[in-house]
This record gives sequence, structure tokens and C-alpha cells, in this order.
Amino acid sequence: MNEELFVVGDVQGCYQELLDLLAAARFDRARHRLVFVGDLINRGPRSKEVLALARAEDALVVVGNHEEALVSGYAGETMSRVRAELGDALDETIAWIRTWPTFLRFEPLSLIVVHAGIAPGKRPEECTRAELTRIRTVGDKPWFDAWRGPETVVFGHWAKLGKVDRPLVKGLDTGCVYGGRLTGIFWPRGEWVSAPARQQWFDPIAHVARW
Repeated sequence: MNEELFVVGDVQGCYQELLDLLAAARFDRARHRLVFVGDLINRGPRSKEVLALARAEDALVVVGNHEEALVSGYAGETMSRVRAELGDALDETIAWIRTWPTFLRFEPLSLIVVHAGIAPGKRPEECTRAELTRIRTVGDKPWFDAWRGPETVVFGHWAKLGKVDRPLVKGLDTGCVYGGRLTGIFWPRGEWVSAPARQQWFDPIAHVARW
């Protein structure tokens, strides 16, 4: 793989902010490969368009817990909107999501991309699907306190924690759908880029959509 990676955090249906981020990063598909840490869908207003962009760019994607929820039939308010938005494309989209891996390993770049994290004492291959898509803490400590590499892990899933920038872990979920920012990182150069939310699309306290 000769292209530089641009890894993007949890988009969650924030399509306009994704366009803003790609513009801010001067993303060029001739030179860069787009990678997503999962949770492309749900809670924000334009999940279908985010998925369409990922396809059009031939992006690499790991599955997140919101995609897992869609595939499993979860029927919360905003997930029901996602299903309605997808319409006739729902079944085909679910089939596509089922092909997404739970993690990506880029050997020459010493990089692992995963949605949530890696359980302490394990390699990603040894983790359960639930660990890779949902883990945050083990006991009272973040999972990444135990990560010793040698690879760097780029992950999402933890909006409340926000940006994480440690030598061997990079956390990209900066809560765009909640009114924060959408964040990406170029790899291997390690340059961060972010774009502000256009509004708060989902209230995490009231747990209701604002669109």
C-alpha cells in the first residue's frame, strides 16, 4: 500500500461534517486512502450519504457498535430512521456491513485500526467481537493503559473521553454528533485534522435527536 492513510473517527450520520473534514484535510483520493473506525451511522441525520461516500471512495471500514445494532435488528428511534432512510437498500447495506472486519492491521505502518479497543493481555485476533466493538474500561482503567504495542492502535467509540494522543494509541471520537468535532489523522505522519459540528444532532443527556 503506497497511499497515505486518512483515518476518520465516528461520523454517525454527520455527512456535511465529513465533507468539511475531507476539505480541511485536502483529502485527495489519488494520494490518500480513506479509513473509518466504525459507527458511520445512527444518531446523526444523513447515514445513507455517509455510507455512499465510503463506497464511492473505496474506503476501508471496521464495524462499530452502531452497525452491529443495525445488523442485529435493534429498533431505537434514530436507528428506525436509519432503516427508513436506507429504504430498498437496507438488505443490501446490511449484507455489505456483514463483510466489514472487526479490525484492520497495516503491517508496514505498524498500525491497527479498531472501533473500540483491544482487551488487556490480548492481541486483536484473540478478542471477542464485543470487546473490539464495545470495550472502554477494564475495572476502573481505560483499556489502553495496558496496551504495550508494538503497533499503534487508532480507535473511536469513546466520545465522552474525546481525543486521545499517546505514543501507541490515538482516539478519534470527539463527539461530532453531540455538537463536538469530527476528527481524523493522517498515518504514518500523525497529522491531526478536525472540523466542528454544524449543530448538536443528538442530545446525549436527553437521548433524543435534534433533527
